[in-house]
Amino acid sequence: MNLRSIDLNLLPVLEAVYDERSLTRASEILRITQPAVSNALSRLRTYFEDPLFVREGRGVKPTAMAEALMPAVREALDKLRAGLEPRSVFEPSRSTRVFNLSARDAGAFLIAPALAARLEQMAPGVRISWSQLHRSAVAAELASGRLDLAIDVSDLLGVDMERETLLSTPYVCVLSPDHPQADQALTQDTFFDLRHITVSSRREGRSLIEEMARTVGRRIMPTQRLPHYMTALEIVRQTQLALVAPRQIAENTGLAVLALPFDYPSPESTLYWHREYAGDPALTWMRSLIRDIARELTDSEQQKAPVTAA
Repeated sequence: MNLRSIDLNLLPVLEAVYDERSLTRASEILRITQPAVSNALSRLRTYFEDPLFVREGRGVKPTAMAEALMPAVREALDKLRAGLEPRSVFEPSRSTRVFNLSARDAGAFLIAPALAARLEQMAPGVRISWSQLHRSAVAAELASGRLDLAIDVSDLLGVDMERETLLSTPYVCVLSPDHPQADQALTQDTFFDLRHITVSSRREGRSLIEEMARTVGRRIMPTQRLPHYMTALEIVRQTQLALVAPRQIAENTGLAVLALPFDYPSPESTLYWHREYAGDPALTWMRSLIRDIARELTDSEQQKAPVTAA
């Protein structure tokens, strides 16, 4: 295939039909006529020598070729849109920019819902692509522009990487409501007698709960290690296992939430971006949104009563 032989204006049509599964809705989004959409698809089919879409009910569904094309098409269009966004001005209500963000499980849980609500009201055309990059890759991805912002622990290293502390996250112990310890305050002995599970994004190395144990000269061996809190919380609900989790994630789950029986500094979540893109109005706006959300979460946490036995 020769890239020079394809009209790049056809790619937004491919994306719109793929997303909407309808030529009619695609034409409405693109603000062109349905015959124009059909004509664009005809040209794309000729170029790729594939139907790309076949009828399904009242709409269409993509062929295997279309499915294979879409990741590259989206990436190309996202970069083009970001590159063409005027650098001197950013209008959220009119923008169709895609922001690429990376966050750990807890960071995404805390920030993403509130961010989505704000975008729905302020910038309905803006899209967020969340990922969970390995920490060693964050600096390079920010430098390349493939990643716009990252939310992670406070000690990531990288050349020309700027940072700002967002919030600290107090941790608690979570148990099933029918656990024998669920209605009693924890002592260090009762805590370390519990059978634990842990959440960590890493496959190896000590998890948070194991590091906590080391601070008081104890040792713990979690029975299970998982990458996501939602799965871990459901395991706690159905078993007699214990989980140490961020308070904001554990509360309102119907599980017993108990204070830890020792002092442990609340881990900090930090926002990272690359110095080269610090002046981008769109990224400045997005950082401001995330900063406001973090401030509200911090204010809300400070107004809560201390955690005791459930």
